[in-house]
Amino acid sequence: MSKPIRPTHEINITGFNSIYYLELGKNFYHTPEKHDFWEMAYVDSGKTIAVMNDVSYPLVQGQVVFHRPGELHSHYSNHKDPSDLFIVCFSCSSRAMSFFEQKIFMLEKNSRKILSLFFDEAENALGRLKNRYRDNSALSFNNSKFGAPQLMECYFVEFLFSLIRSEDKSIKSINRTNTIAKVAENALVDEINDYLAENLHKQITLQNLCSHFNLSKSYICRIYKEYTSSSIIKHLSSIKIKAAKQLLRQDDMNISQIADKLGYSSIHNFTRSFKNETGVSPSEYKKRL
Repeated sequence: MSKPIRPTHEINITGFNSIYYLELGKNFYHTPEKHDFWEMAYVDSGKTIAVMNDVSYPLVQGQVVFHRPGELHSHYSNHKDPSDLFIVCFSCSSRAMSFFEQKIFMLEKNSRKILSLFFDEAENALGRLKNRYRDNSALSFNNSKFGAPQLMECYFVEFLFSLIRSEDKSIKSINRTNTIAKVAENALVDEINDYLAENLHKQITLQNLCSHFNLSKSYICRIYKEYTSSSIIKHLSSIKIKAAKQLLRQDDMNISQIADKLGYSSIHNFTRSFKNETGVSPSEYKKRL
């Protein structure tokens, strides 16, 4: 009788930390975070943006990204499309996991099927999955169906193997090269400008922008200055005054109403900004018309 041979475990999942299925609005974002376990984010529908090491990467339906332990990351919606995200946080110290660092995968048919089987067993094991991002409650298999936790592990490992074996065309490397960084940074500047234009009626500060885009103040100011040769605050003031000129020409509102509509804290601040930008006060500009 030959002795049994134990299979080699190339990937060994030591536990699941959290599993979410999030139905997100178009303005969702969360502040940057890092933790000592792996996180997988799969875009089940819509579009979202992943931020890693201060560089943003757009993700579309069918794509998945992994965040290694200790990696500072965040996700936010593109302010146009709602999205559904399937998040799996898990612990694994296997060396094979290095394959998943700094890559975006477009799931092929086989990988999608395996992930779907994992999702079904996760529901069998846990019941309804967490649907709120800030739900930090511990997972429990107390009421799971027979065999569901083990099947979860089997399907998830099989899913990881399917990605390692997937074709190169389905894998996008996201190492921070100069080209990728410039494309991402240029896209960020466009997003900032769109956000400013869509929120002229608000009192926007640099801290607001940093919180909205989950980026540091020094980084966001440096990138904006590098690509526009202007500061964010100066650009915001310029487009606010441009809008104020249009409103003054329409003659439908008085100066106080215009100041309020454009998010100025007082008519005094509006008048001062208008004069700094144009050389004349709003009332003088209106008389010249």
